[in-house]
Amino acid sequence: MWRTTQRRAAIDHAIHEAIRVARTHSRTSRAFEHLLQHVRGRTTLLRPPRVGGRFETAGIRQIIAGLLAMASHHSDWLRPVEDWTPTGDSPRPQFGSLALHLFARYPVPAFMTSVWFRDRDAESVRQQGWYKHIGLGRNIRIADRPLPYTKRMAYHFMQAPDHFTVEMALRWGQVRGLGGSEVLASAVAATRLGRLFEHEDFWKTVLHFLVNEPTLDAVHVGPIVDYLNVQRFVPQEIFIEEGELGQPGPPQPNLTMKGRTQRSLLRQVEEWHKRLRHRPRAKPVHWERSDIGEFHYIEKDGQDQEPPRIWTIRELLSSGQLYREGLAMQHCVAAYVRACASRASSIWSMRFENQVRRHRVMTIEVDMKRRMICQARHHRNARPNAKSRGILERWARQEGLTIAEWL
Repeated sequence: MWRTTQRRAAIDHAIHEAIRVARTHSRTSRAFEHLLQHVRGRTTLLRPPRVGGRFETAGIRQIIAGLLAMASHHSDWLRPVEDWTPTGDSPRPQFGSLALHLFARYPVPAFMTSVWFRDRDAESVRQQGWYKHIGLGRNIRIADRPLPYTKRMAYHFMQAPDHFTVEMALRWGQVRGLGGSEVLASAVAATRLGRLFEHEDFWKTVLHFLVNEPTLDAVHVGPIVDYLNVQRFVPQEIFIEEGELGQPGPPQPNLTMKGRTQRSLLRQVEEWHKRLRHRPRAKPVHWERSDIGEFHYIEKDGQDQEPPRIWTIRELLSSGQLYREGLAMQHCVAAYVRACASRASSIWSMRFENQVRRHRVMTIEVDMKRRMICQARHHRNARPNAKSRGILERWARQEGLTIAEWL
């Protein structure tokens, strides 16, 4: 457990690092120190609560990075910091109220607050520009978006769930604008389509297909997107001499949605899953453990004579472990090697044991950038039941993770 002096040292270190970055621009440096002064004096933003029994430094670093991002836009502040009255009881609403005070004359959706917590890159600057654009009462349709938008899409974009990123909200608005339900929009936003905007001509045909299949269970959306992406865009690994891998190109580079039905597509996805589970890899791929902790919970029913039930959640750290997980659970987690190796995602296995049996319960995907549990699936992609959901929530609280609302 962290002592008070260690907590203060962690906060001071993060602040000094941000000040060092800000000093490359004198006006940004002055604006940042001005923000720090008022935030420290009026809020608890730089005094985060404990998370899961330990002091959580990730949240404090995020707040400081957000303040630095706001300072870099100091020339666009609409009101003096001194006139700001914080609202909200927790860090995110308080920070959001500061963003609104500085940059908005009109309402801005709560999910847009996330643009101030992004990495310092060109895309962050662009999205922060969208925040100011909307804050001045302008429509997202006339901003520099990655997607073509209709009026209906722009309307739904503004209604996206508070915990979404801007990318997810853009996809949500698109699906809702095409006539898709909120459940479908959330499921699509949870896939790679809620992070990336490549090959839009093809993916728009996929979205039309999904919207026109209202009986399709949302649980199938993720596997369908994974399958279509691999078939059309991902080079296929094949074995050549001495076990080396070759990549001749995607299996179906000309794949289209014409003539497809829900039944035929789900059958193709299932056949792909079977091939994936039984395909060996020439060389194993390993990656480093993430900074998210594992989980161990002993469940008792209050009777001493009853043997305890043990729940664990552990990170999978190699292509071989993903392969074995997919084989046991009969789903496509073996296709996530690249995402795990690049640290875009981490994959976790929930397991249960007692004196009678030991088995895998659920496979979990964590979006590392958002620190969000975005997928959690039982055998054959079934949804979590009440028991496993409760265990998942315990782990999320322990590690300060959010759980996507569509799970």
